[in-house]
Amino acid sequence: MTKKEETKAPKDSNSRGEEIDVDNIDLERMKTLVAENPGSSEYAVEKGGVAFAPTQEGAIKSRAFKVMDEQIGMQMDNILEQIKVLARQAEDLKDRRQLSEMIYQSKMSFEPLVGDVYYLYETPKGKILSILSPQEFGDRKMAEKGYSFYAKAKLLADCTWGIIEKGEEL
Repeated sequence: MTKKEETKAPKDSNSRGEEIDVDNIDLERMKTLVAENPGSSEYAVEKGGVAFAPTQEGAIKSRAFKVMDEQIGMQMDNILEQIKVLARQAEDLKDRRQLSEMIYQSKMSFEPLVGDVYYLYETPKGKILSILSPQEFGDRKMAEKGYSFYAKAKLLADCTWGIIEKGEEL
C-alpha cells in the first residue's frame, strides 16, 4: 500500500464485502424504525418482534377510564355552578350590608317596621330614610330640595335591609 492510500479514510463495507455509501444514509429516518430502549418496552418494538394486541383487560380499563372521566367532568361542572351561586349570594350579602350600614347611619324620624318598604335619599344635609317614594315626593320638589333617590329597601326580620331597587348613585 502506498503512503497516499494509507492516509485515505477506510471505506465502510457490509458483511458481503460491498461498499456502503455513508453519505447517502438517512440517519433521521432510520431512528424512527427502532426504539431507543427496546428492553424497557412492554410490547414488541422491533421488526419481527412478537405482535401486540389489546387484551380484554386493556379494553375494560379504557371504558372505565372514559366513564370515570365523564363523571368527574359532570361533578366538576356541578361544583362550579354551585360556586357561582355562592359567589352571587356573597355579593348580594355584601350589597345588603352596605345598604344596611348606610340606612342605620342616615337620619330617621320614625321607627321602621319589619316587612315595610322605605326609601333612602341623599340630601344636602346627609342621607335620610323616608316612607315617601320619589313619585310621591315629585320631581320638582326633589330638585328644589336637592334630594336624589338612593335606594328602595325593605326591612327584613334579621334587621338587615333587602334591596328592592337601586338608585343612580348606589
